[in-house]
Amino acid sequence: MDKKLIFFLMVFFIFSCQNEKEIISIELSNDIVPVPKEVTFNDKDKGLAFSKNISVSFNNPTISSLVQIFKEEIQKITSLNINFLTSNDNSPDLIFNIDKTLNKEEYQIDINEKILVSAGSYNALVMAKNSLLQLITKKNESIVFPLIKIKDYPDSSYRGLLIDLARVWHDVGTLKDIIDLASFYKINYIQLHLTDDQAFTFPTEKYPKLPTPDRPYSKKDFRELVEYAKLRGVILVPELEVPGHATQLVKIYPEIFGVNNNNPNSNVVNISNEKIYGVLDEIIGEMVEVFYTSPYFHIGADEAHLDYYKNVPEIKRFMKKNNLGTDVNELYRYFIVRMNEIVKSHNKKMFLWEGFRKEGKIKIPKDVVVFEFETLYQLPSDLIEDGYTVVNTSWQPLYVVNGGVKNPRARRAMWSPEKIYSWNIWRWENWYNKAPASKKPIQLEETPLVIGGQFCSWEQAGEAEIPVLRKRLPSFTEKVWNNKEVLPFEVFFPRVEKNDEKLSKIINDKRQDTLLLGYNYPKVGDCGSALWGGCD
Repeated sequence: MDKKLIFFLMVFFIFSCQNEKEIISIELSNDIVPVPKEVTFNDKDKGLAFSKNISVSFNNPTISSLVQIFKEEIQKITSLNINFLTSNDNSPDLIFNIDKTLNKEEYQIDINEKILVSAGSYNALVMAKNSLLQLITKKNESIVFPLIKIKDYPDSSYRGLLIDLARVWHDVGTLKDIIDLASFYKINYIQLHLTDDQAFTFPTEKYPKLPTPDRPYSKKDFRELVEYAKLRGVILVPELEVPGHATQLVKIYPEIFGVNNNNPNSNVVNISNEKIYGVLDEIIGEMVEVFYTSPYFHIGADEAHLDYYKNVPEIKRFMKKNNLGTDVNELYRYFIVRMNEIVKSHNKKMFLWEGFRKEGKIKIPKDVVVFEFETLYQLPSDLIEDGYTVVNTSWQPLYVVNGGVKNPRARRAMWSPEKIYSWNIWRWENWYNKAPASKKPIQLEETPLVIGGQFCSWEQAGEAEIPVLRKRLPSFTEKVWNNKEVLPFEVFFPRVEKNDEKLSKIINDKRQDTLLLGYNYPKVGDCGSALWGGCD
């Protein structure tokens, strides 16, 4: 047979199969999490079914990778081998377009005779893709989408998840699963807690003694994770914890970071040593080069034991030289200002944990973003009043702490999905009896200066993350996506359970938390926490 004829017949066969779709009767299905802003049904009893092929078009070459991810995830969810074919005609089945007239995080879906998806950015297209995954049902040997219109966008620009890599090892595969989980529920930032007293996990080449041997990450590993996350609409934010939580820095390079005659118990760096600013600048430079997608850099800056600075001659001389008076809190504020200058020199915006007091001669710049968690150092209302941008990281119920991994005396914190669902982005609670928010939850008036929230997973082994997070994180995401309650919890949570089945197939992990209802802290006054030093 003539080769040209064979080629023609093959092309004809492929494209004749493209339109193997039909409108069929289905039961109404809309279980999207978080709940979309606007949903209408083109026909409540009908769905668009595909049995073999879907022809696809898109208006930006970067979308091709997203289409491939979408295809693979559909196959995992349905076990059907649906082919995605690039459309060369004017009537594709699935259209993915970036529409610059829409807001950056806005997306729209219209399913009728075809599936039309438009979004203000690539990341918004990812969110639309995840909504489509949550809409999919399987009927016979077809995948089916309800005939539906959706217009959706988040109320909060920052929807974060923290993963603690410094205390307990997480392999790269586990971190990819966490990224998939976060993306599925429209989390857009994952903060990696890379350094702490226990370990320094970033593979700096300029200071090669720093990386902890049992945390064998390479720059290649982190670059791979950055790209993996980028394709799934997630930005990885690096954190270098200073001036406190810095035992590794002090221990490995005492000549640079040591304070108070290199006190081995010190976990704070020597702010008075001018060398450290150059060293930290170099390390931050390495970090931002690897984590290039992040517009932010987190310096930690919480729980610094400033007592180590008292009565140290070189500290006194430095404070006198820089007109800092005698209060070591001014030295701490000085450090934050210097770090902000370094971070900005790398074209990043600085994140830091709540830690500086409201009053002080040295003014902390208003261009930093404060992660308010304890309410110990200053109240969230004070931060707002002073004009700071705030991310709500309320200890309760947004912390997961699995302290028993290496410290059996440490308390665990795992609040139930229902408890998490009762939170809102202007509310803070705490268990610690010295924290103002422990006596009575702090509820602020609505303000745009609170840009979102972050769910924080601490001290957990990698294998614990998915079971613990998979049904808690969606409750959190719902409250940062929709700042005001849309559905009562008893109506919302069945959506989570349905989507969790799909998530299990995407990440090939069905493990569940056997204590799903949560483990709350004992009543205030029940002391002995090795994590926080009891109630003294």
